[in-house]
Formats: sequence, C-alpha cells, structure tokens
Amino acid sequence: MLGFGKQTAIGTGRAGRGALLIGLLFGPVLLGGSCASVRADRQYVGPQDLPPALRTYYSYPKRPIEARVQVTKQTEHYDILRIEFPSALNVFGSEDIRVDYYRHKDAGRHPTVLLLPISGGIDFAVRSFARLFTSHGINCAIVHNRKVKVEQTQSAEEVEAYFRQTVIDERQVLDYLVARPEVDPNRLGCLGLSLGGIKASLLAAVDGRLKCAVLGLAGGSIADITMFSAEGRLKNYIESLEDLGVSRHFMHAELWEKVQTDPLRLAPYVDARKTLLFLAAFDQVVPAWTGKQLRQAIGGPQTLYLLAGHYTSYLYLPCAQWESLRFVKKKLDMD
Repeated sequence: MLGFGKQTAIGTGRAGRGALLIGLLFGPVLLGGSCASVRADRQYVGPQDLPPALRTYYSYPKRPIEARVQVTKQTEHYDILRIEFPSALNVFGSEDIRVDYYRHKDAGRHPTVLLLPISGGIDFAVRSFARLFTSHGINCAIVHNRKVKVEQTQSAEEVEAYFRQTVIDERQVLDYLVARPEVDPNRLGCLGLSLGGIKASLLAAVDGRLKCAVLGLAGGSIADITMFSAEGRLKNYIESLEDLGVSRHFMHAELWEKVQTDPLRLAPYVDARKTLLFLAAFDQVVPAWTGKQLRQAIGGPQTLYLLAGHYTSYLYLPCAQWESLRFVKKKLDMD
C-alpha cells in the first residue's frame, strides 16, 4: 500500500494547524507586487465536452438542502454566515460541508464566488480576497477543507476519493447558493489558492455553472507534484518509503494511474477563456514546470507569472487580488 505521512499545515509554520493530503504542501498563496502577464492563446477553440461517464462520476443524489445557518459577524456592508449541512454522498469521510458565507447587504441578486483555501485551512489571504470581493458587490463563500488524517491515508485510491469528494462538496455548495434570494445563479465563479487552486481547476472542469475560475499556484499532475516537490517533509517521506523498498517509479505510477480526479486529466474540460492562472516562476514546492503543464493542458489561459518562489509569492498579494477582481468582474458582466 502507498501511504502518505503526516504533514504540517502549509504556511502556518507550526505543527497541528492542519495537514495536507499526501504531503502536497502548498504554502499560503499570498500573492502581490508586480505581475508579468501572458495573454491567452488566441488559437484556442474551446474546451472538450465532459463525457457522460464523468458527469455521472461527479454526480450525487439531488435532495433539498437543510442547512444550519448562524450569523457569526456583521459589518456595515456584509454579514458572515456559518453554513453547515451533510453531503448527499460521502466517498471520503462523513463530516458535514462547512462554509463561511460573506453575504452582501445591498438589495438584489449579486454575483457569487466560491473561495477554496490552502491546505492548512482558511487564512488571512483567502479572507482578504473575500473582503475585497464583497466590497465590490460580490458574495463570497469560503468552503472549508475536509479534515484529513494523513497518517491514515494508505492508498492512491483514498487520494482519489478525497479529490472526488471535494468536487462533490463544492457542487453542493453551488446548489445551496443558487437557491438563495441574494445570489444571481447566472453569475458564479470560483477562486482557489494553492491546494485550493487545484480544487478550483477540478470544479471548473466539471461544473458548467461557473463563468470564471482563478487558479492560484496550481499545477498538475498530482503524481508529478508529489514526486518532484522540494518541500522538505515531503521529500523525507518519499525517502522513507524508498527505504522500505517502494520505488519512486512505483509511487508515481500508482498516483498517475489511480488518481483520476487530477488537474491534468480534467484540464481539457476547463474553458481557458474563463480561466486566469497565477504561477510562481521559481516555485519548487509545486514545481513551476507542473504549472506550465497545467496551463498547456487547459489550452493557454491568461497567465500571470510571479517572480518568486512558492512561499515568497506572498509579496504579490495586492497584484493578485486586483488582477483577480478585474478578471472576475469582467467575466461576471460587472463592468
């Protein structure tokens, strides 16, 4: 069996703040500064249609969502609601879906964006995106990561179940949101940071309701990131498996073969015209070349390169926020 040892949360710098599945230590994507932009490929003709078999694979029983809703904070322009409800289908774990929902107070229906956080959980970066977007009339729903006991994840099949579950959870959050009176069901988007960027790419491939997707420091494949990441704890874990006689070739092959919910596999179904990608030019945690692989597989979306590594990309936070806001407003017809 291919195990995945316990890791500390990305960007927290302290153990116990969270763990990243299979050691994908995607640090906090705290982007800012000056971004070098590459335009979208003008020869791109559009995404492939999602095959019926995949539509079925990411489907779940449709039923009314009975959510527990609690107001946790009120400001002049928005309220923050904690929303919790059980998933209609659990393929990984059984915990409830949890959302921190930033609801704009102005009357009428508003564009709404899902925000998908780093592996360590919701940090100030993703909350800063929520505050900025909400100040511009966009509701934001931060979807909590499912808790993962990494030391108990013993196979590539379990890794696949985890990523499939994230897609199923996020689609149900969209189901809940579009039923709310303040949400415009025709103006939905998603934005993910690091591990959340990978999740956003998966959701954008599967759910056609999204009109835009912002992928921060994402890459693919899962197998390549796992085996070639320079993150110290992950490298040590891979080496410990090698000491037990598990070859790197076997580990890579297991992940590539069995993790079907993978950014590279689903990339052809992502619409590059609706996608903005942020990549760190010197990233060694999510190796920069895996980000380029993902860009090519999607079809050459607009891309902003940050002259930084994975962790130092926090210097680009202001740039990423405003470029993301401009992109989202354009794609959601807010200009």
